[in-house]
Amino acid sequence: MDKQDKDILKLSKLCKHWADHNGSHKENFIKWRNIAIEKGLESIAGQLDKAVEMLDKCNEFLLAAYQDLEEM
Repeated sequence: MDKQDKDILKLSKLCKHWADHNGSHKENFIKWRNIAIEKGLESIAGQLDKAVEMLDKCNEFLLAAYQDLEEM
């Protein structure tokens, strides 16, 4: 396997890893969003909701890249 093939394999694994790892961040965002709601910090909770949405969108792109790399 040449260097280019190794880089493609590594990039594929990284895209999958990053998407999987984002799941733990999402769980924490939701946990702290709920705490913000309990404390009456509605605007903060709203910002955390937006962060969750963006993280989901980020994962969409990471997983699409992963799929494309897997099909190479």
